[in-house]
Amino acid sequence: MDEEEILERNQFEELIQGLIEHKYGCSDEFISPNTVKGLRKEIQRLSESGKLKLAGVGNAFDIKQSKEIRGDKINWIQENSTNPFEVIYLKKVGKFIEHLNKTCFTSIKSFESHYSNYEKRSFYTRHLDQFKSEKGRKFSIIVYLNTEWNENDGGMLSLYPDKGVPQNISPIGGRIVFFRSDEMEHEVHPSFTKERKSIAAWFKN
Repeated sequence: MDEEEILERNQFEELIQGLIEHKYGCSDEFISPNTVKGLRKEIQRLSESGKLKLAGVGNAFDIKQSKEIRGDKINWIQENSTNPFEVIYLKKVGKFIEHLNKTCFTSIKSFESHYSNYEKRSFYTRHLDQFKSEKGRKFSIIVYLNTEWNENDGGMLSLYPDKGVPQNISPIGGRIVFFRSDEMEHEVHPSFTKERKSIAAWFKN
């Protein structure tokens, strides 16, 4: 096992242990600064070309748009993408799922991802990721694509563990957050200084 494989395994275990002990896992530099830069450049390209669309609330059969609930704009990442930075991201997440299935017997069969761009002062109110009418989503991840972010910028992710103390996480580039889709309520607070960029994904069975 080379150094990169050891680093990946340690990151995967950090996320799993966090989930077990605190109901969520968090790991920095899950993707490299160069990959963060490439993915951020792609989401900016999508934004400038008008390919980011206002996200809705609900599943594919009952979707509604409401900026009072959710204000991000999204674009889905294709499984067969040829963008080199998306390929790196998809491969890394695929390895994490393999590790989950092997060590935790989670039986994850697929995942879906989209870019998520929050303009200044946009937000997403407290919610769960799993739909009442559709139980396929088992785990959620968020990978951040921001640079030079600090607390004064806002844009925090708040997690609400059941009977636990709320946790606030800064959207630092390369950082990943991992939690159960059907258990962890969470919300995205508005950024006051600049746009907030990320990838959201769901592991499904």
